[in-house]
Amino acid sequence: MSNDEPSESPWASSVVLGSGDTAFIRPLTRDDRPALAEFHRRQSPESIYRRFFSPKPELSAKELDHFTAVDMVDRAALAVESHDEFIAWASYERWPGRNEAEAAFMVADDRQGEGIATLLLEHLAAIARSNGIERFTAEVLGDNRAMLAVFAKAGWPLQRRFDSGVVDLDWDLATTDEFLDSVERREQRADSRAVARILIPRAVAVIGASERAGSVGDAIWRNVVDGVDAPTYAVNPRHDTIHGHHCHRSISDLPDEVSLAIVAVPALALDDTIDECIAKRMRGAVIVTSVDDTDVDVAALVGRARRNGLRIIGPSSMGIASPRPETRLQAALVEVALPAGGVAISMQSGSLGGSLLRKARDVDLGISWFVSLGDKSDISANDLLQFWEYDENTTVVAMYTESFGNPRKFARIARRVSRTRPIVAVRTGAAATGEMASALYQQAGLIEVPTVPALLETVRVLATQPVLRGPRVAVLTNSRSPGTLAGAALTAAGLEPVPGPVTLDWSARSTEYPAAMRAALDDPDIDGLLVIHAPAVADDVDAAARDIDAGASDNTKPVVAVLLGGADGPVAPGSRVPAFTFPEQAAAVLGRSYAYARWLRDEACEPDEKFRPVDPAAAHVIIADAVAAAAANDDDIHLDLATRRRLLATYGIDMAPATESTPASAVADATEIGYPVAVKALRRRPGRSARAGVALDLASDDDVTEAVAVMRDSLGDDADDLIVQAMTSPGVDVRIRCEHDDRLGAIVTVGLGGAQADTIDDRTSRLAPVSPASATTMLGETRLAAALDVADFDSWSLVDAVVLAAQLASDHPEIAELDLNPVIVSDDGAVVTDAAIRLVRHIAEDGPLRRLD
Repeated sequence: MSNDEPSESPWASSVVLGSGDTAFIRPLTRDDRPALAEFHRRQSPESIYRRFFSPKPELSAKELDHFTAVDMVDRAALAVESHDEFIAWASYERWPGRNEAEAAFMVADDRQGEGIATLLLEHLAAIARSNGIERFTAEVLGDNRAMLAVFAKAGWPLQRRFDSGVVDLDWDLATTDEFLDSVERREQRADSRAVARILIPRAVAVIGASERAGSVGDAIWRNVVDGVDAPTYAVNPRHDTIHGHHCHRSISDLPDEVSLAIVAVPALALDDTIDECIAKRMRGAVIVTSVDDTDVDVAALVGRARRNGLRIIGPSSMGIASPRPETRLQAALVEVALPAGGVAISMQSGSLGGSLLRKARDVDLGISWFVSLGDKSDISANDLLQFWEYDENTTVVAMYTESFGNPRKFARIARRVSRTRPIVAVRTGAAATGEMASALYQQAGLIEVPTVPALLETVRVLATQPVLRGPRVAVLTNSRSPGTLAGAALTAAGLEPVPGPVTLDWSARSTEYPAAMRAALDDPDIDGLLVIHAPAVADDVDAAARDIDAGASDNTKPVVAVLLGGADGPVAPGSRVPAFTFPEQAAAVLGRSYAYARWLRDEACEPDEKFRPVDPAAAHVIIADAVAAAAANDDDIHLDLATRRRLLATYGIDMAPATESTPASAVADATEIGYPVAVKALRRRPGRSARAGVALDLASDDDVTEAVAVMRDSLGDDADDLIVQAMTSPGVDVRIRCEHDDRLGAIVTVGLGGAQADTIDDRTSRLAPVSPASATTMLGETRLAAALDVADFDSWSLVDAVVLAAQLASDHPEIAELDLNPVIVSDDGAVVTDAAIRLVRHIAEDGPLRRLD
């Protein structure tokens, strides 16, 4: 590490390599000359020739000065370090007088193939874009296939020219969809491998293993030594043996094969312990130790670990576990005595984790993984989702989270994972507050549940039954009262209870259930089946359970059972049919399953093409001009009416013709626009009358004169500034509001509009941009769909306006607030009649940058 403290640079960060290892990227400084010279000497003559096109066993003093004396504007250079050793470096130099720069790389011979060059390229591109450089060039020897592949796979469209054995490349640094997709794929692979290095260890050491009954070290060691197929080792400086097993006195004494440490040491010893794990080149550490009310600097500890290839789960983790034979791992405070199955569980709360596991055992829930994240200082739910997305043993993800580390990344990853694996989530604490959290969960397709018991109820149905593709659920029961209760519960869950082809009554025997169930499942007008059995005597429960299980064999529609007098769990031992104690539980889960199916059908797709052409470049010019014209100390910039109309027009959003006016010019302005008109005071009162500052349907000069007089009498000086606007056809008032959130980007909210929009509080939110399918779903989540249907107005013009407004706000982060209220929807389409747009000074996004935040 140089004396210039490069870690303080905004371009310094820990990163995940393609191998899953971590390293540290930072700018080169003049103090790095000796390290750069030594790095160069370690490389093979072939690698040196490919980088410099000539033999160069040593870098000269002049070259070292040139490569390290950079301003990070016209000339930039980055180094990659692992365990305080250079493993790669890269640079760009701007071509004089051009917005182009030449890029070059060199990766250590023994670290090639880990995706380091691609990471460096992405980081160099981000620095270049921030400095107005729009294009890179590079020269590569024709036989350097590895480097040519790096450029080809980066995601930018390349232009190639071949001359005298050298390939000349150049490419735009624009963040195209292809580039974004490419970065996302590389990120998923790297993050997944990083998690796999922890969850599938080569060997495990328990640091702080103990023989003292009731201690944390004792509980963990007992579970690890009996529940891990990989070699296990105990470490405790005060013991030679632990429960008859050899105990190492120090971490340095451990074999090199140990890749995972379970850390249960006193908080004061945590820093030294992690440093020893780093020195041993371990890959992961699960920290069970709690650091609450201690002086442990967790951020600094994690920073050191990340830079040197060690990833951390915790502190305050309850451990990790998997009962699957191929990944058997019991490294948790409590024994995870669950059968192997398809549910992966991520818990942030340690104490709740123990309760959840006990309840999961009671209902015989099969799991693939259990991970207690604890304080979530490093490895987060984002990382776990990246791993579980392609884990063939995981079919459902269950999550309990109290906070979002990187919510934008979470939304992006969860949305992608939700397309193939349902994610059921309980959120509380900071993760549960505000429209931001609601919009995030809706956009990502997460199945939100209110409680941990509801979490278990939902995942065990989704793990064993097909998704409910339609709302029609048949209730098959031998008792009228439970059937009535089930029907009401299904209706409350947003489903439609329907009769089955075969009905049963109190006299029906359990052997009649299979035929009745198959008839219902074969009926094309039935989407799912809720089976209830009320036993005449207690002994009937087991027989009914077996018969219900038989009736659901090879089902392609979801079947859930309610056994009155039975217990939650499989309807029969080994059955895939989930059973509940009461109908309300079963109905609620089916409702969530159908909501997820609707999301898959309507919103899981990527945003569609825009309805009309949009012009982001023109919008950028308008925004940039407005920001430049504002006072330097003006952080909130409000656009005037004419600028608002021009900005909305760049995205095809219709705003009724209008002009800013005064009492003296109102009549002339109304005549120019054309009657009928509306006259509004800029500073008006609640209500829709001239005395409140709003006069509508004015058909003549006299009407305008009279309305202005009433406003001046009622509002005084507040009536000095007016807007005269062409009247639109009457229709449904809608509010479309977009706000910029620093962590998530733009959030779009839609609901009934007008002067009382806040009082009505009819709204739903999504992260922008949104697809037409998502926008349509949003209308159905409010009273807008019903209002448009009653008025017999087509919704597509409103859907169009929502999509385009969200795209405008998403494309331009300088838009802090975009409030269109009301947008009047009628046979003439969706027309904006009032708009407020507030800008802030915002540094343009640098595009995707893979780094550990």
